[in-house]
Amino acid sequence: MPALAIRSLRKSFLFGSAQSARRTEALAEIDLDVDEGEIVGIVGNRAAGKTTLLLCAAGLLRRDGGSIHWYGEPFAGGGCLPGLTFLPPVPTYYPFLTVRDVFDYYGAHERGASTRRAWLMPAVAARLGLADHLGSTVGTLDVETLKRVAIAQALADESRVILLDGSLDGLGGGTPLVHRAIRDSISPRPTIIATSRHAGVLAPIATRIVVMDAGRLTGSFSAQRGVTSIHPDSTFTPVPALMRHIAERLH
Repeated sequence: MPALAIRSLRKSFLFGSAQSARRTEALAEIDLDVDEGEIVGIVGNRAAGKTTLLLCAAGLLRRDGGSIHWYGEPFAGGGCLPGLTFLPPVPTYYPFLTVRDVFDYYGAHERGASTRRAWLMPAVAARLGLADHLGSTVGTLDVETLKRVAIAQALADESRVILLDGSLDGLGGGTPLVHRAIRDSISPRPTIIATSRHAGVLAPIATRIVVMDAGRLTGSFSAQRGVTSIHPDSTFTPVPALMRHIAERLH
């Protein structure tokens, strides 16, 4: 039984003026299975539907049709799935809080304080290069460091599922630290779905990469099977060099 099973997922949005509003399709008949503990990368161009897919899977956006099952149970949405952490492209916190305050406050507020988390949080923070930032206020941090703070928080909370919406983009020198922390996360490893416009960002940690284009899943890559499918109508067609890069970097 997969951790996540999506069938015929559809979502559309209205756009244009009130007098000439039109509906555009953001997700069209999406089918996707994600196994427990898998790290799935979703790559695609801007407006491919990556964020919409994650928001629907998390329960933060109402779908138009189709079904979502988490761990075999139907998921209606209308609120974030318990045990799931969704990280937006740029995390936001109260700017006057220190990084230590963020870890303590959100951990106690969302998960409940625990002895295990009390020693796990400093260890994860150190692995992500945040030990020297614990006393810094959030308002003084750059976006790259804020992303590492959010990822550290999700890992230390031992979320069962982590959805990373562009969280791995633009990490600069912190990229190897984040990749290593995700690959070596404590057992049981969380199920992770991460999105990016760049396959090279996801390839070092993903067990599988799927390609999105115009609201559809149009391709799939894995270390065991290589390129399993590329839809003929896809405008996102990886060149052979990129396909080799993905195959070499996938675990």
